[in-house]
Amino acid sequence: MLKLISLLGTNAYVPCNYFFKDREDIKARDCCYVQTAILDILWQQNIKPDEIIVFTTNDAVEINWNKNKWSKNNQQNRFGLREELQEFKEKTGINYKNVIIPNGINEEDLWEIFNRIFDNINENDEIIFDITHSFRYLPMLVFIVINYARIVKKCKLKAVYYGAFEVLGDHKAAQNISIDDRDAPIFDLTSFVDLFDWTVGIDRYLNTGDVSVIKELTETQIKRINATKVKLVSTSDQSTEKMIDKQTLFMDSNLVKSLSISMKEFSDVVFTCRGLALTEAISRLKVNLDNVMDNASKQHIIPLLPVIKMMKERFDKFSMDNNYINVIETARWCVDNKMYQQGLTILEEGLISYACEKLGYTNIDDIINENNRKSVGSYSYVAYKELGVKDKKIKNTHVLNLVSNNVTDLFILLYHIGNIRNDINHAGWRKEPSKVNAFEKNLRDFITRAEKIILNESLTQKVTAEVRKSIENNQVNDRKMLLIFSHKFTFKQKEKAIQQFGISRFLPLPSDLLVKWSNVPSDLEDLHDYLNDILKWIDLNAEKGDYACIQGDYGVTYITVNYCLSKGIIPVYFTTKRNVKWKEGGDNSKTIRELDHVMFRKYKD
Repeated sequence: MLKLISLLGTNAYVPCNYFFKDREDIKARDCCYVQTAILDILWQQNIKPDEIIVFTTNDAVEINWNKNKWSKNNQQNRFGLREELQEFKEKTGINYKNVIIPNGINEEDLWEIFNRIFDNINENDEIIFDITHSFRYLPMLVFIVINYARIVKKCKLKAVYYGAFEVLGDHKAAQNISIDDRDAPIFDLTSFVDLFDWTVGIDRYLNTGDVSVIKELTETQIKRINATKVKLVSTSDQSTEKMIDKQTLFMDSNLVKSLSISMKEFSDVVFTCRGLALTEAISRLKVNLDNVMDNASKQHIIPLLPVIKMMKERFDKFSMDNNYINVIETARWCVDNKMYQQGLTILEEGLISYACEKLGYTNIDDIINENNRKSVGSYSYVAYKELGVKDKKIKNTHVLNLVSNNVTDLFILLYHIGNIRNDINHAGWRKEPSKVNAFEKNLRDFITRAEKIILNESLTQKVTAEVRKSIENNQVNDRKMLLIFSHKFTFKQKEKAIQQFGISRFLPLPSDLLVKWSNVPSDLEDLHDYLNDILKWIDLNAEKGDYACIQGDYGVTYITVNYCLSKGIIPVYFTTKRNVKWKEGGDNSKTIRELDHVMFRKYKD
């Protein structure tokens, strides 16, 4: 149920012409009461509350509900608010009621006001809140009640309005203005509620990994935008564009949607421990955060910037292309958000992959091979038994090799992580289970040890001599590759791009642009306008000397390749070969066809 909730005071309300900011074409003329003005303007925009509730003290009932104080003082015949709402009901069929509240002179009164407002809000109500005539503390109190009801009764705050009569001056000055020119704006304060909600949502995400608040905010905003667009189409009123731009939007809808999707994607990857998807999810999230930061200063969300900046600074610690740094940072994210089981799992499995590389398994198929990963577990057990005790004499030849490779710390660490991980995975049903507080303490210690091992090693990626020299001089060239295609970019392709071109960062298309690239309309004669957003994204994210991997529809590929060439961006595409294998299985024998990456090939002028 959509409800208008308002409060009525005891002042003499001078009549004026109210209008919504940025919609001066729609006015409620010669109104003493802002409540009827809001209802009239909403009605003209086809927004119809199901119920109107006005809270008053006993004094306000006598002065402005049953009578009209300004009318009495000026010897005019004007109705009180009750009669005006009765006329509105006869025209629209919308019910109204008056609820008496105390004067609020002590704490007991305040709690009584709280309870009476709360009792008039039902499950799943949608609320329009008018704070114009709220007295002193009442706007804050009602806002607290509504926020409480949003949690307890699952209601939604749709809009907050304030009639800014004071722009006309004091009552005497206002009455000296002709009624035809006595215009006062009604401010839509909903964006301040959005700011509050986004702040809470981001704070919850950073502290728990829970993206549900942000997801709900995004869905609400998209619905709000779509509803306004439908109204724009149905009325053919082009001035409604201003509402879409300035009233409806708290942030650009595409940016909001992309950021929310990438936040949820990262959370889902962490919750479900999808190690191979980590870097891809993180890259998209970092790109979308950058886009929001870049765009924020152009919109009215500047107050939110410090909160988004906090989030961006947290994810700046992650890498766009180094999966092992992301393993460490994800484990740290988990321990900060009390997801100890996920943190231990991701850290151990990530370090096993790292150990596989140390043992010479550089191909992704070898790294994820079950037998190879089991061999790492065996090495870690041997390393711990031979080296876990200080000054113990080394006898095992495998351990001697490990010592010569300077990775004993890695294998001993893996043994310790595996032991704690087994404890939590088996719910403590074992001899001498760990105490509850042991998991956080151990995981933090494991992260510190893993960080020292990985950051002190140079095998996290293969680099050219030139790039290695740049690293030593702290002057790493930031050579980017834009990923403009619909297919999944594989670990092997990423590895080849690093080796062949010295790529240091990979930037995938944001999700909304990826949908656009993957669904080119077949009935468009000219695709230049259709590609405009994608070409702008290229301008924002690449510079001369960067690479763009481009594959897709022939038309959009042709235009995008030529655009990149004109900008000095190097366009490439990947080639593959088909491998055909025969898998024996008796009656279930079958042919398996797999595509294997071969190389990147440059487009030519």
